[in-house]
Order: sequence, then structure tokens, then C-alpha cells
Amino acid sequence: MRRVFQLFQNRKRAVCFTLLCCMGSVLSSLFWNKELAVLIDRVQEGNGLYREGVVRCSIYLIWAALFHGGMQFLSAYTGEYAVHDLRMSLAKVTMKREYGEVARENGSEPVSVLQNEMEDINRYVSENLFTLCTTVISFILTLLFLLTQNVRLTIFYLLPVAGLALYTTVSGKVIYRYTKIEQEQQKKMNGITGVLLNVFPIVRIFEAERLLEKRYQSRIAGWNDAVVAQERVKARLMSVSGMLSCIPLVLLMSAGGSMILKGSLSIGTLYAFVNLSGNVSGVMINISVHLANFRRFCGNLERVRECLQEKGDWDHGDFTERG
Repeated sequence: MRRVFQLFQNRKRAVCFTLLCCMGSVLSSLFWNKELAVLIDRVQEGNGLYREGVVRCSIYLIWAALFHGGMQFLSAYTGEYAVHDLRMSLAKVTMKREYGEVARENGSEPVSVLQNEMEDINRYVSENLFTLCTTVISFILTLLFLLTQNVRLTIFYLLPVAGLALYTTVSGKVIYRYTKIEQEQQKKMNGITGVLLNVFPIVRIFEAERLLEKRYQSRIAGWNDAVVAQERVKARLMSVSGMLSCIPLVLLMSAGGSMILKGSLSIGTLYAFVNLSGNVSGVMINISVHLANFRRFCGNLERVRECLQEKGDWDHGDFTERG
């Protein structure tokens, strides 16, 4: 986590505004569900709709849309500039190096960093990082909201979710292990690419193209096998997780229906539970993938840090350009 904070150290204000928009979007959705539950109860009791409730629902929807749009814009802005800072820092320390130092070094390292680590960092920050933050915020606020509505039903709903969380934790470690193997194979493949680029004139002189081509093809095959194995394991584990995720909803409907018949729960409240249950169980279903992707992201940051630490000063906050 320390590396992630350092990545955004020059964009703290934008990160804070993005997280505020995330919280505003989630809170607007919760208030909308609460107001809609009241409207459903009024209709079920035969009282009909009332203007103030409809107006409040409309306002909450507008606020949710505005906050969500602001979150999308700010997350893209913050992520692009943070990755740009890191990319410019890497280019800056590379340009400052002497030619003799570059010549003595294995050329595959900078190629691997630029092609793999930086691209993966950019993709994760742009597509997944703030989505993960929104998911976590939504999980916490939704859980607190459900507890305020009905503690007994919330606890009953969380019991199977806890078992699902245990499964996803174990499966997340398995997926991460396969992810590391795939990363190492990709690094080896890019390493042989760098060697080919460096020694290509010598290869042509000694007519060693076929020898290196076989080695290159073997590295590609190794990386391909690692990718296939990773996706196969991920598909199997996620399929089981998807089937298990139906259990909490089935138990929620059963318990909620029973409580409605006994008069201890309203139909509107049950609707709110069903509508918001995905914010809780959905996190549990996908937590293994989120953890694997986040660990991969942290691993890429660590590799870039090692590259910069040899030539710059990451730990003292000088790895990004100011502005």
C-alpha cells in the first residue's frame, strides 16, 4: 500500500475529490432505495404515492448520476496524471544515464519495464483501481445501512456470505500464484526479445537465426501455457464462486418472506435488502479476482520502484515530476 500512496502523492487533492464523489454516489443510491422502500410500503398499504417522496426519489437519482459522472471523470484524470508522472520519471532517469552504463547493462530490463510493468500499471489504474475503491466504499456503507434497517435479517444474510468470503480468500491465493507464474514467463519472453535486438547484427553474421528462433518460440510457448493455465483456473474457481453466490440471496428471500408473513418486516424493506444485496455479496464473489489484480499491480509498482531506486530516489518522494 505504501507504493500506491507514493504513486498518488502529487495528486492527493484529486484523489480526495474522487473518493468524495464515490461516497456521494453510494449515499445517494442508499437514500434512493430507502425512499423507494417507503413508497412501496405506502402503495402496499393502499395509501398511494405522495408528491414529496417522488420528488425526493428524483433528487436522489439526479445526485447519484452527478456524483457518478464526477467520479468517472476525476478517476480518469487522477489515474492518467499519476501514471504520466511515473512514466516521465522513468524516462528522465533513463535519459540521464551515460552511454557506457547503458551498453554494459542487459537491454531487456528497460524493454520489459516499459512493455509490461508500465502498461499493466496504466491499465489497472485506468480501469480497476478506483472501481475497487468504489466497491469497498459501497460494501461498507451498504452494510451499515442494512444494519440500521433490520439487524436480524442482516446478520442472517451475512452468515452464508462469511463462508463465501472464506472460499474467495483461498481461491484468491491460488489465482495469485498462477498470476505470478504468468508474469515470470512474460518477463522471460521479453528478455529474449531484448537479447535479439542487441545481438541481431552478430546473429546475421554467424547465421544463428534458427537457433535463437527456437529459443524465442519456446519462451512464447511457455508464456502461452502460463496464460492458459491461469485463465482455466480462474474460470473454474469463479464458476464455483458464482454458484455459491446464489445461496445468500435464496436465504435472504426465504427469511425475509417469513418475516413479512409474521408482520415483523415490510415489503419495502425486503425490496431494499434484495436490491442492495449485490453491494455486499458481489464484493465477496469477486474479491479473489480483485486481490489477484491488486497484488499484480503492486508487484509491477515494486519492479518500477526497483528500477528507479537504482538511478533515482523513490523512497524520498522524488520519483514523480512536480506540477
